[in-house]
Amino acid sequence: MFFVEARYHRSPDRAAGQVRYIAHREEGLTDGRRRELYGIGERYRALRGDEPAIRQALREDARGLRNPAYFRFIMTVDNPTAERFKRLDGPQSERVMRDVIDKTFRGALRGTQGVFAIHHHGGVGRPAHPHVHALLSPRFENRMAVHISPVRIQRIKERWEREVLAGLQRQERRLDRMRQALVPRLPLSRGRDDRLPLQVLPFRPARPRDGQLQLFPRTTKAVRLLHDIDWARQWLRFGWRGTRWERNPEKAARRVMFRLASKVMPRGIRDALWLLRGLRGIGLRQR
Repeated sequence: MFFVEARYHRSPDRAAGQVRYIAHREEGLTDGRRRELYGIGERYRALRGDEPAIRQALREDARGLRNPAYFRFIMTVDNPTAERFKRLDGPQSERVMRDVIDKTFRGALRGTQGVFAIHHHGGVGRPAHPHVHALLSPRFENRMAVHISPVRIQRIKERWEREVLAGLQRQERRLDRMRQALVPRLPLSRGRDDRLPLQVLPFRPARPRDGQLQLFPRTTKAVRLLHDIDWARQWLRFGWRGTRWERNPEKAARRVMFRLASKVMPRGIRDALWLLRGLRGIGLRQR
């Protein structure tokens, strides 16, 4: 199960020492190196991990308070979750934890401010796992004194567990998508009898340079020859002036069929049909 420990004290000097502890004291952290300090709230985030400035800000927040309360949280994960974190590298793990801490305190204790650091060492009988040491300021962002009840601490613990699992799941899905994109898709080796039939795509004629879809590409040469015959040229020139088969062959074919069909009709029906055609499109006359 997830573990959240919350303790408080009322000493500004002790709070400054705790900032130094969570930044420097960790197994495997030597030669004066320190953990990155992250801020909770706009004021402490603006300090950008400046350790002396953070210690001074915590002391200043205690001024004017009779009994300032500095709450320190140690927030860990269980062993199955620690095993899942092994899939992530250091920067990815810290990115998840930073997002989780921000959502946890913003959702369960809105307005709080302070500082936290992310540790990665293990414990007695525990594998190495990411966990958080957080130290809260004795004042909220609106300058009111901090008081956290046991009920609110329980809400923080529940929110912490929920946000860790959700953030870890999002990161795992992102890693899986990246790995699937990087792995080349090799063709399946099948026998001669197990070969899948190739799917033949429908033929799509190429679009000419002028943008007009050419439905009858083989008629271009024939139409060019018909222009040399007088009676054929008369049949091809109908509708508006300058109509060419190459520009709109489908419409040209419809007009030819209509003209041929009207020729075999009785004169009265043909005149009535052409009259109705003229009413539908005024200005389109047979020439």
